[in-house]
Amino acid sequence: MDRYTFESILYGGFLAAVVGTWIWKATRLRAAKRWPQTEGTVESGAFEVVEQVKFGKIVLPVFAFSYQVSGEYYSGRFSLLPYSNDVGDSIIKMIVGRKLPIKYNPLHPDEWFLPEKLMEGYKVEQKTGPHLQHFYPSD
Repeated sequence: MDRYTFESILYGGFLAAVVGTWIWKATRLRAAKRWPQTEGTVESGAFEVVEQVKFGKIVLPVFAFSYQVSGEYYSGRFSLLPYSNDVGDSIIKMIVGRKLPIKYNPLHPDEWFLPEKLMEGYKVEQKTGPHLQHFYPSD
């Protein structure tokens, strides 16, 4: 096998892996969009360091919520990404106590996502587990 053939096979395999991964993620996203929805309640909120970067820390308002499925309670956390650095404690007061829609996996109710993209004008940021790794549900 010459070098050109080897490189072609290598690049073809890489392309197949990328396309396969994209198809797998798209399929998972479509399935997650059909998950049932329940109502959750934001229980608490505080400013937290969410990431340490080269030139400092990223501090965002982070919220904990709970929801109930078939008599069992589950919980999760999300943060809000402001469009400026001018974020005060008022955002915490606005969000705590709020009811919000939660999509959950009917087979594993502890797997969830928030379908809302914005809350009070801030972008909703959520860490996703292996069930939704590397994509954010969108319409």
